Amino acid sequence: MTWITRTFGGLLLLVAFLLVLGLPVMMSDKLAIFSIVAMVYYPVLAFGLYRFFRYQKRLRKKVIRKIRVDNQGIHYERADGTIDQILYHDLEKYSLPDVYDVSFSPRNKMYVLNVKHKGFSADVDFDGTDAGYCYYFGNLKALRRRYIQGIVRFRPDLRINPMIYEVYYIYPADFTFDKKKYRTEFALTFAVMMIGCIVLGVIMLGLVKWIF
Repeated sequence: MTWITRTFGGLLLLVAFLLVLGLPVMMSDKLAIFSIVAMVYYPVLAFGLYRFFRYQKRLRKKVIRKIRVDNQGIHYERADGTIDQILYHDLEKYSLPDVYDVSFSPRNKMYVLNVKHKGFSADVDFDGTDAGYCYYFGNLKALRRRYIQGIVRFRPDLRINPMIYEVYYIYPADFTFDKKKYRTEFALTFAVMMIGCIVLGVIMLGLVKWIF
């Protein structure tokens, strides 16, 4: 996945760069007009590319390189050497009785763990990927289960949304992964998608026959 993403991403960026580079040539049919446009266009393009690469360099330094969960909490080690952490003893309770202290919210077709950390709502991120797939963590589910288990063990005063165990496929008794439920839901989702594709294909085929 890493090399596929980098290869096709690099090719797409190269094509886009060549199109942007040749835009004045395509828009200007006379040499005089091209010269005037090029004197303004290419310096602006060079400055924009310079700013873009500076921004990407700063962004790369903040990429999460390592995630560690222990008896204190979760620790994120970034590429620049800095460490961010969400410790169990820094978690706080919400004052509202109908709001769980530990819950989840949807983001990009997945669920993100939410806690109250040092007075603010915080997302405990277990995504583990960046735009270029420089780092990928294969044990994110285990890390998430261990962090939730740590909250139950070290912060029993916090109210945990019981649906957390459902959306993350966790057995609350021993915090193991519920493979059977996960595979069943995956199979059902795949079957629904296949049926939808077949129905859509039949409809499209009928429209083609009706038109022609």
